[in-house]
Amino acid sequence: MPHKHSHGFDAAATKRRLASTWFKTIFGMSLISVLAVAALMYFGLSFTWGVVLLGAWSLVPVFSWYHSGTLVLKLMKCREPNAHNPDHQRLVRLVDELYPVTGLKVKPPVYISPIPMPNAFATGRNPANSFIAATEGLLHLGLTDAELKAVLAHELAHVKCRDVSIGSFMAVMGSLFAIVLSAGIPGLFRGVFSGGEAPLLDKLSDKVNKDKKRFFTPDGGVAGFIMMLVIFYMVSMLTKFLALFVSRCRESAADVLAAEWTQDPCALSTALQKIRNFMMRQRRDIRLITLTRGMKPLFIVNAFDEDDETGIDNSVGARLGRWWRGLGEHHPSVEKRVAELDAMAGGQCPRVRERD
Repeated sequence: MPHKHSHGFDAAATKRRLASTWFKTIFGMSLISVLAVAALMYFGLSFTWGVVLLGAWSLVPVFSWYHSGTLVLKLMKCREPNAHNPDHQRLVRLVDELYPVTGLKVKPPVYISPIPMPNAFATGRNPANSFIAATEGLLHLGLTDAELKAVLAHELAHVKCRDVSIGSFMAVMGSLFAIVLSAGIPGLFRGVFSGGEAPLLDKLSDKVNKDKKRFFTPDGGVAGFIMMLVIFYMVSMLTKFLALFVSRCRESAADVLAAEWTQDPCALSTALQKIRNFMMRQRRDIRLITLTRGMKPLFIVNAFDEDDETGIDNSVGARLGRWWRGLGEHHPSVEKRVAELDAMAGGQCPRVRERD
């Protein structure tokens, strides 16, 4: 039996959701900044060529941000729309219809990528130097004008909110934090494994030194090295999860703005479901996995998102597994995004099944 649904628009729910996504974004950006600055102040690194070289490495995300448009155009083999292709011109027409409501001062150019996988993306260092693109697969997926317009609105929202810059900021601060830790942790462990603060370890070190095994020695000891690696790995994972947390917030914010601009949350909901269904049908295709590995942060739907509202195992172990996997994704699951769009629509949007 089909579900009842509403095609309304709940403006209050939309504003609350948008405020929530920005609050979480600012929280994540602030937290990674505080961690990086606190680590720098704690370790008080001196000027050495090693530290300088490591610091220069943190500029790699800045280079990628500045040249993001050029890099993605080449990676995805994007080209301008064909004036004689009705699908391409349909895309241009829908962007022209959306542009006036976005508040953007410059209309981003539209490109087409020949990739057969249905998806869309936007990139650029700022709104004046950004573009949006759709794949040929998206144009052949059978989306209605309303659905395709909602997808394009989502990408224009990324341009409006400078989400590429936000992602680059998180990458720079995460790199800085990791660099400070890599330079400072060895010195920290020299203090832990020697001196009056750890007499037991000193005794163990002396004993092992007598046996010429050097396991607990403060400089080069295997135990100290292993503990240093474990702590560094855990902290690195924290910075990664913070970056992914902010990425998911920006995807949700783009959904909210797309719903607001189109006044039709359900159009985006059904478009997301159709794209996700295609991904599920093709999830065993190794070529698509290879092709999309480096583009996951840009795509509107995470490749091979397998969440579905039917047949979900709700045991504690399964729920914990889904939560853990979700921490490692750039996008919220389609299931969660559809639920949020339901709230903005003021009722349940249509559900798209495989047979659709």
